[in-house]
Amino acid sequence: MTEERLSWQDYFMANAELISKRSTCDRAYVGAVLVKDKRIIATGYNGGVSEADNC
Repeated sequence: MTEERLSWQDYFMANAELISKRSTCDRAYVGAVLVKDKRIIATGYNGGVSEADNC
């Protein structure tokens, strides 16, 4: 089996795409990955303010 490994950039972008699926905003699903020295430091996604169903 000769599967190629994902590049670091593609790996982190795939993480951001997956994280974006947690978004509660109907207009845009956005995920973010903060990386330092090829290590994930933090992740996040957009959404409405607390106590709101969606933005």
